[in-house]
Amino acid sequence: MTDYSEDQGLQALWRASEPVFVPLPLDEIKRQAGRFGDAIQRRNRREYLAAALVVAVFAVYAVIFTEPLVKLGSLLVIAGTLVVAWQLARRTSRPDPAAEAEDITGHYRARLVREEHMLARVGRWYLAPFVPGLILFLLGQAKASGMGGSLLFLLVVALQLLVFGGVWLLNRRAAALLRARIARIDQAHMFEGDDR
Repeated sequence: MTDYSEDQGLQALWRASEPVFVPLPLDEIKRQAGRFGDAIQRRNRREYLAAALVVAVFAVYAVIFTEPLVKLGSLLVIAGTLVVAWQLARRTSRPDPAAEAEDITGHYRARLVREEHMLARVGRWYLAPFVPGLILFLLGQAKASGMGGSLLFLLVVALQLLVFGGVWLLNRRAAALLRARIARIDQAHMFEGDDR
């Protein structure tokens, strides 16, 4: 005869064990959603203030410099800044009190997805609008100062490339972190679905 006592002991142990993945409690999701919304608002305020500063500085450059390439580059940087500010306003996730009241988890997930898409594509909508203006501005500065082929000019260009690369990498990393949060919410949803 087969002895099932060992199997029954394993089944009891399995039933008593904690699940490997524990879903977040609703209060924790609400807290995280609130913190996320606050972080988005702070980031957007900083970006809009930086955009205003860039517009003001490059407007002064467009007025005081006489080199046509510098003037044109300055105007293109201003235009690029306005495009970036518009894209940020268009792409950023916004709180929706009605959706939040109905399903906080779904609302939080939707905001995470929207922000992840925005950050993952930062090269296209955030960095690219600045490129034409900065190229013309730097070429104009090089022409006006006569340092077009100098090491200093190459260092300035390298610094710009490093800044752009750093911004791109930091945003890609932030997008990856958001993807991990989204995956955790999805796993919790699947786990809750198994209980039903």
